[in-house]
Amino acid sequence: MWERIKAYFKEQSKTEKKKLSEMTLKEKIEYIWEYYKLHIIGGILVIFVAGSIINGILHPPLPPYIGVGFYEIYLGEDFDAEFARAVSDALGVETERELVYPHFFISGEDPSAQMVIAQKLMAMLSTNELDLLITDNEAFYGFAYESYFMPLSEIGAAAPEEQLVYCESAETPGELAYGIRLTESALLDSLGIRGDALTIGVIINTARKTNALDVINLLLEK
Repeated sequence: MWERIKAYFKEQSKTEKKKLSEMTLKEKIEYIWEYYKLHIIGGILVIFVAGSIINGILHPPLPPYIGVGFYEIYLGEDFDAEFARAVSDALGVETERELVYPHFFISGEDPSAQMVIAQKLMAMLSTNELDLLITDNEAFYGFAYESYFMPLSEIGAAAPEEQLVYCESAETPGELAYGIRLTESALLDSLGIRGDALTIGVIINTARKTNALDVINLLLEK
């Protein structure tokens, strides 16, 4: 039985070779694609998946040290790189192993853009990409009421009383300290930013509380 099967496939192979030898290059390509396209597509997919796995092993994505959001604050084209570099240098973050990620949420007066920004914020909160959010002083109260922030006492953040921002939250009765005015922040001053117009808060579901506290303390240095 096995001999007959081997003979059959041997004969089929000869027939295929003969067919191909009598075809033009275009006809060969069309014939191969017609009868072997599933095999070709499957092979390409296997190579792609294997390549992705190998690349992930050899070049794993860098874990974030901290994700800092800036809401409706335009700070210049190069601010993200300058901020990340300043924080990394000051805290000794090994940039080849971990990264400081600044994220900007700017919509202006466009209602559709504001909707997109709101959806992006919610998505980043759900995936734990955001740890701190910096807004202008007025906008901060809205985020606090919507329960974006945890009370500062939960991570042990301390600041002068005059810099603390007390707010109400829809989920927590009474006013608690959720934010800190970044008045006279030496790091922001070095980047040409007026910190007295900005308030920072800790995202309620941050998975990097220690890093968040380190960045807050850095921004509070005068």
